[in-house]
Amino acid sequence: MIKNKVSQRNTNIEYVRILAIFLIILNHYALLGGFYYADPLSFNAILIQFLHSGGKFGVNVFIFISGYFWYKSERVNVRHIAKFLLEVTFYSLIFAVIGFSFHTLSLKGIVKMLLPIPFVQWPFVTFYFMLMCLSFWFNKMMHNVTERQHRILMIGLGITWCICPTFFKVDFAVDIFGWYVYMFLLGGYLRRIIDDIKVPAKKLICFSAISYGMILLSELVIDYIGAHFIWSILKYAEHFRKINSFFIVFSVVTLVAGAAKLKPGYNRFVQTVASTTLGVFLIHDNKAMIPLLWRKLLRCYEFNSSKYLILHAFGSCIAVFVACVLLDLLRQKTVGKLEDRLLGSRIEALDEKINAYLSR
Repeated sequence: MIKNKVSQRNTNIEYVRILAIFLIILNHYALLGGFYYADPLSFNAILIQFLHSGGKFGVNVFIFISGYFWYKSERVNVRHIAKFLLEVTFYSLIFAVIGFSFHTLSLKGIVKMLLPIPFVQWPFVTFYFMLMCLSFWFNKMMHNVTERQHRILMIGLGITWCICPTFFKVDFAVDIFGWYVYMFLLGGYLRRIIDDIKVPAKKLICFSAISYGMILLSELVIDYIGAHFIWSILKYAEHFRKINSFFIVFSVVTLVAGAAKLKPGYNRFVQTVASTTLGVFLIHDNKAMIPLLWRKLLRCYEFNSSKYLILHAFGSCIAVFVACVLLDLLRQKTVGKLEDRLLGSRIEALDEKINAYLSR
């Protein structure tokens, strides 16, 4: 946990990080709870569809915020990478044991869980680790081009990878890691121009809400057309909430920009909760825990047609969020401190050697 205010992050952006992880939990509730609806216009069907819409938004937020914060760094943060690997390794060991004990993982699955990054047990984690390792070169690139050149690159990739796939049936060979790189560079670009943005913070946040609302509205319209006129169009109900949707990206950019332009503040509690977001993700979304959490413990499918679905959804997701936060804080206070002792001055020396070599 950060001790001095010089290095403390703006709490306003940490609120966005917390919102993102909660939307991801809601998405997993809808995606993994075992829900099925024949009538796409029923209240429960619409609710589950709305809950499902936040996952891609949340993932984009994490990558974008990383690009925003890391833009100022001109070093490889070896300690950060080591701490990240140790946290992922700790949880992978725990869930390998859980998977073995509760028979939610096969022998092959256990082996893969013990090597989670190369075997992509958490796809987001694997790609995020790659971004961490490559961020030094991405930042060097951003620092060695003019603001205009950076802007042209963002506009060019935005048109081909975002706007065209959203509004036209075209695909310019964008893959998931390439998209993460784009969001990372876009976050860096926002950090570069944030002081030049004259739009008020509250207006930017309103723009974000309107853009996200457009996604939900599009789903309702497509559901209505599909239910009453063209059934086959229902397969496009999720089109405008794809990870590279213009509406998703615009909502992410304007929300983070708005948070960044609000009066900076510091809240120790919020910073502490935000520090657990990786742990929250790892704990609730892994192959060992998914069948135990959503099917056996919360029994989401039993509320498929219940009038209490909305209460169960938000109550369950809040409980999952709080439990995961507490578990990760426990890890930070115990295993995390042990990791700091083990790394000690060795990691600092390695950091200096690597950065000295790269800066030659």
